[in-house]
Amino acid sequence: MSTALYTALTFAPVQGFIERSRKLRDLYGSSFILSYLSRSLCEAGAEYDCELISPALLDITQGTPNQIIFRGHFPLDQARNHFVKQWKQILRVCREWLELTIPATYTWKRDWELWGSHAWEFFGGQGATITAARQAVNNAKRCRDWTGINWSGESSTLSGTDAIAWPGLGRQIPQQQRNLSAEKTEIQDFYGQLHEKVGALIDPNEELSIPELVKRLINFEPIAKNLNLKASDRPAPFREINRFEENLWTGWFQGDGDRIGEHLQRMGGTEEAQALKNFSQAMLRWGKTLSTHLPRNPTTGAANGLVIFAGGDDFLGVLYSHDPGQALTGADCIRWFQDFPKQVWATHQQPITVSVGFVWAAPGVPQRDVLQHCREAEQAAKTWGRDRLAIRILFNSGTHLEWVCPWSFLGILKDYRDRTGGQNWNHLFRDVAQLKARHAFENNHEVALALLELYFPGWQSRLDWDKILPPRESKASKTQWILDMAAVGFHLSA
Repeated sequence: MSTALYTALTFAPVQGFIERSRKLRDLYGSSFILSYLSRSLCEAGAEYDCELISPALLDITQGTPNQIIFRGHFPLDQARNHFVKQWKQILRVCREWLELTIPATYTWKRDWELWGSHAWEFFGGQGATITAARQAVNNAKRCRDWTGINWSGESSTLSGTDAIAWPGLGRQIPQQQRNLSAEKTEIQDFYGQLHEKVGALIDPNEELSIPELVKRLINFEPIAKNLNLKASDRPAPFREINRFEENLWTGWFQGDGDRIGEHLQRMGGTEEAQALKNFSQAMLRWGKTLSTHLPRNPTTGAANGLVIFAGGDDFLGVLYSHDPGQALTGADCIRWFQDFPKQVWATHQQPITVSVGFVWAAPGVPQRDVLQHCREAEQAAKTWGRDRLAIRILFNSGTHLEWVCPWSFLGILKDYRDRTGGQNWNHLFRDVAQLKARHAFENNHEVALALLELYFPGWQSRLDWDKILPPRESKASKTQWILDMAAVGFHLSA
């Protein structure tokens, strides 16, 4: 066993920071902030002669994972101080720009300082091996020391839990002397002036908390300039998706590699560090190019979607058309996923499979709910056996349909043929509805298999049910899998 000392670092809450995002610009900004903080830690280790093992440092900030491994002694207190310093710098730059740009009497500095000190938990661990260092981090997480932030005043229109950021935040006035109407007017004036300065990044009727405000401003050119971000470090420009206003269905996908830990252990021993380093480099290069693989508008050549985050083997994105006149359909998305394992995922050339959750979301579903369903769909792909795609149709009512399929059998959808030789899924959908009404599927796989052979010629003999269905303790059956496919296929083609 190697006697080298390894240092592992991470921070939280990552999911919580991303989840509290109502609009795509919030999601995009929070993803960039996480990557920016991670990269700053990666670079800081060099000051202590530490060799960065994972993640690899490429010429990109967006997508840098938040789990960091060094070979060498990076003092944990110094690592924590550096992390907090970088976060506070982001807050300071945003606050000072606001104070210089919008004249007002500001009493909010203490609240910004509280968010600087208490927004994150930081964990570090060290050991003779990478595994031991990671275990030390896990042990540190069991002894959490979290400090919440108390505030007074009206709550953000996004989160509903944190205070609105406005010049009078933190103003010390006895409760009985507060003029809520006047405060409301001041808040509206502040956000109206802010909208005039930053344009579409912030709507004049929004009322954001401090971290929500920072997520928006991180995408603003003067803030990026004041943070001394290089062009390669800045978030790529994006266009907001007006899902509700344009009555636009969108496809959200989230996934990651399968059994990464086992893969690295097989390459472990004395080569553990080099194996992790090689793997990290390959996956980050893949993440950097993921956006180039998105489906394209056949007329303009523009990408029909956006990669929000691609850090190592974890990724998150959304598929939609930039041209409302050429809306992207659910069937278009599935055609892209049919080629995903070989033409997109395999380009990193690592011997690992991938599980993905795909959510075809109605326009009225809140973005936070869409993200929650993305995670649940990804988890369904994992629990059904990995190496597969879980498809969810998410309706405005909050209800959903789900179908989980191994990548190797996903081509069944494109081979659908109705009774006239076309691809009108209404025929299958109506047949299923009538047979259900007659209880034809109860305890009878043969009826479902006959439908399968009728509408998907040749596929009955090609399907390996041991690979398709989840572990034996599950209640899933051949019949249910076929019926779920029929329902999902119908709604994707609508």
